[in-house]
Amino acid sequence: MKTRISPLLKPLLLFTAMFAAMGGPALAPALPAIKEAYHEIPDIEFWTKWLVSISGLFAAMGAPLFGWLSDKWDRRKALILGLGMWGVFGSSGMFEQPFWSLLAARAALGLSLGGLLAANSALIADSFKAVERRRMMGTQSTSTSAGVILSLVVSGFLADIHWHWAFSIYLLALAVLPLALHTSVPTAKTHEQDKSKKASPLSGSFLLVCFFAILGMAAFNIIPTQIPFFLQQEHYFASTHMGLVLTILPITSGITGRLYAYISQHFKLWNMFVLSGTLMFLGFGLVSVSTTPLMIILGLGLVGMGTGSAMPHVNVIISTIVPGRAVGRALGILAGCKFFGLFASPLIMQPALTQWGYRGMFCFGGALLLLAALFLAIVGPVMLARDVSAGRCVPEQPDHGINQNTPGEA
Repeated sequence: MKTRISPLLKPLLLFTAMFAAMGGPALAPALPAIKEAYHEIPDIEFWTKWLVSISGLFAAMGAPLFGWLSDKWDRRKALILGLGMWGVFGSSGMFEQPFWSLLAARAALGLSLGGLLAANSALIADSFKAVERRRMMGTQSTSTSAGVILSLVVSGFLADIHWHWAFSIYLLALAVLPLALHTSVPTAKTHEQDKSKKASPLSGSFLLVCFFAILGMAAFNIIPTQIPFFLQQEHYFASTHMGLVLTILPITSGITGRLYAYISQHFKLWNMFVLSGTLMFLGFGLVSVSTTPLMIILGLGLVGMGTGSAMPHVNVIISTIVPGRAVGRALGILAGCKFFGLFASPLIMQPALTQWGYRGMFCFGGALLLLAALFLAIVGPVMLARDVSAGRCVPEQPDHGINQNTPGEA
């Protein structure tokens, strides 16, 4: 008998997915004013940048913790806790305080970012099956892209009033918290095919997907952190237009995420990575050889399409192969890997930048992603078969192939 899903669940999941992406970008426009306000602190320029970076670092720690909580405690309660922390610690910057307490609040906010994404993904895995699950994972990706764009636009406007006002965007949690409190969600349950005696999410195939997620987010982060300097060096765009150029990535990523459910029906479970890796390789390659602004725009669009198809797919593949009792922890660890990839991006890409310059770094990043995608497509099915035999994973569901939709689906 089909479980009835609350009509409030989808809006709740979309809002919390947006919030999970708004942590760092929401503060970016206010950083110069914050630096000026605390100018008496030694090395304040360095510490001001850490207001953004520390959130990503603690999100990588918070996601596995909240994933464990969602398995052991309750999915909805974990989501409500993350939402409350997001609102309280995020908006705390509205008030005058020492810089170090502001930095600590940003660390606590990072825990909530990881928690929101982990609990959100676990609820999608519990509440939706087959094509509908893929559709919701794609919509989650679209919502995170929308969150990035919204936070940059709204917080930029608020920061023009006063830098304290940029933190008021986190008060959106007050509007969504009643929705979370009154939304009923399905209880976490194991899959019918879950014959695993082990409730640990760790397996060879799981670690392969996590590795790709780290590389994918590290390459993705090249765009906001390195592209502005490259564009400035090449004199392709005026400074006033750079913000508009950077929105191409989340826009194309969001559109592709919305189409992910349809696209993924035409690929086997592991082969979907080849499509994503190829798109990102072509995009970064086009940027690396660009001679006109149009080539930059097309390249960023291709990278956005690649990430828009890859990020929901890693969630889908984990929720498909991991035993039901460990899905929350698995998706929490995966979310932590995504945030770690963002944080580690400069460490991974800086040697290539030093050795080959910006163009060489873009080419290196694209080639690395394509090779990783091909490796997953070849090794992934073999590793999964071994993990299923050892009882560490559940068998691949048959609805991931071509034209294998659930009844009633187009």
